[in-house]
Amino acid sequence: MKNQLLTVLLTLLILSCQNGLEVDTSKHTATDPIADITYLKGYFYTTNLDLSTNSGPQINLYKIDSTSFPVNRFDLELNGQGYLASANDGINLYFQPRYTDYILKISPVGDIFWFKSDYFPENTADTTTTFMYWGGRGITWADNNLVVLYRHKDDSTLYRWRYLTVDNDFSTVKDTVVIWEHLNNSGVFALDYDPDKMEFLLLGTDRTNNNILFTVSSKLEYDNSYYEIPDSALGITVDDNSKIYLSLPDRKIEEFTRPEG
Repeated sequence: MKNQLLTVLLTLLILSCQNGLEVDTSKHTATDPIADITYLKGYFYTTNLDLSTNSGPQINLYKIDSTSFPVNRFDLELNGQGYLASANDGINLYFQPRYTDYILKISPVGDIFWFKSDYFPENTADTTTTFMYWGGRGITWADNNLVVLYRHKDDSTLYRWRYLTVDNDFSTVKDTVVIWEHLNNSGVFALDYDPDKMEFLLLGTDRTNNNILFTVSSKLEYDNSYYEIPDSALGITVDDNSKIYLSLPDRKIEEFTRPEG
């Protein structure tokens, strides 16, 4: 009797897979917006938002020129990452997913060196859970370190800066918590660092629900000033001449000039 029941169950499973429950692994990225951007040696690098629900690799690495024209595309063996914050160290690229504590190191031609967990004890309830108190909100490179920004899950004004060395394994150089009371429930969603001006540039949403760009010093001090930016902006980067660029959903990259005065 047990053998007969097992046979029936296996038959139903096979029939259900033949009646529309097959996994769709076809690549569907053509209409995805781009995510965060990073500027490296004359080009912008970014990924698509991966909005399809298909299985298999669904994320590309794009190399884009100054006219927003994609000059190359590299398939990444990734899926389900959504928005990826991006940065570079002058040679290679780094990416930070929103909902895990992993960071990826990828070459400019799409080769994945590694993905590692930026684990710190205050981020999980115990060593066996995947629950996170702090979610990724941006990544950049400053002072020869990878700088990673996290936001507390229950407080959009509470942020954690982590400076990491990445030569061998992650080693924490500095870990600082700050409060930015001018932000709403969405909070910060992207950042970059300008080494010439020694300041961080952050994109966020303020209490009046406007998208803004604000800066903090290399010592993480905020002077209470900000600039309004397009509501559709998704990412930010700074080029070698301290020019600011924003990524937009229609796969455009536009220069942003700070208003005078």
